[in-house]
Amino acid sequence: MRVNRILFAAALAFLAALPAGPAAAWRGEVGWTFRADDGISSGVAVAGNLVIAGDRLGKLYAVQKASGVPAWVYTGTNTVVGTPSIMGDKVVFAQGNGAVTCLALSTGAVVWQYLPPEEGYAAETLADGTAVGDGKVYLAKGDGRLYAISASNGRLVWTYTADQELRNAPAFDAGLVLLGEQNGRFSAIDPKTGKRIWGGGAGGAINTPVMSGESVFYSSWDGTVQRVRIKGVIPLWKNSKPNVGEPITTPPTVGGGRVFVGTANGKVVALSEENGAVLWQFETNGGNVAARPILAEGLVFAGGGDGVLHVLNASSGTERATLTTGEGINGTPAFDGGVLYLGSGDGTLCAIY
Repeated sequence: MRVNRILFAAALAFLAALPAGPAAAWRGEVGWTFRADDGISSGVAVAGNLVIAGDRLGKLYAVQKASGVPAWVYTGTNTVVGTPSIMGDKVVFAQGNGAVTCLALSTGAVVWQYLPPEEGYAAETLADGTAVGDGKVYLAKGDGRLYAISASNGRLVWTYTADQELRNAPAFDAGLVLLGEQNGRFSAIDPKTGKRIWGGGAGGAINTPVMSGESVFYSSWDGTVQRVRIKGVIPLWKNSKPNVGEPITTPPTVGGGRVFVGTANGKVVALSEENGAVLWQFETNGGNVAARPILAEGLVFAGGGDGVLHVLNASSGTERATLTTGEGINGTPAFDGGVLYLGSGDGTLCAIY
């Protein structure tokens, strides 16, 4: 643990020399580190005084937000995927074998568990996490179906069938289930019936859609990002493929008048929220950007497959700092109360102030 602290602190030492101002409030100082039994495979969730993340062995860890001391550990049987979903006093998380488990936040005790039907590997596989809303938990599986299960008992409520396998987590916002499909179709689905209400399309697989204000934004592996106003289902813009020029591998992050995405070739790209024009691009030189960039305090935090976290100025794309971890950053970090919580493929979960 001491070695990791020294590595992180050295990597971020020069951030303390940044001039005072809103973008410099986050200092880049490691507060604590926690070591999981295997690589952190999930995104990080924050709930009350707990920080929650899962590893490749199937363990879900809840550690104290202030100290990194474990509160409880749940031992599953398969890799934890996606970012755990918080439902009041409960947490729901998915495993790669299709199991979805609901735990009590305070103790880690099992409330319910959904197990996949015995229909073969493709039917069981979950590549991403869950979404919650309207009293249900939603998960997209390798059999090409979106499942809605009861948030109270884990029983199946309805299924929606896509044309191909599904690999990305759905989203829930504005009373809709938002789904990006591998065949390039975007769908807005009624959470009560599982029926597709309206949608759109792209030339490649669509990542998890994101709501901001009255619009939904979705990115695609064909290199495009689109914005659609929900009221009236009005397409507002679609950036042209040459603007990004390579597959987009992350859901969009929207804020400060910009839309941020990561690409398969290691770029972080900022587009105008107003019209989709590319404002800046940053080359990480580290391969696929798998974790969704996050925006906080005027900074963009983007992790690469090479284990390097890049801290960028959100307005200009200028690099302010880097943090080198032992392995790839494949799960989305969390930023809460001025603190960045980051998980790495080397099994480290840390708090950076």
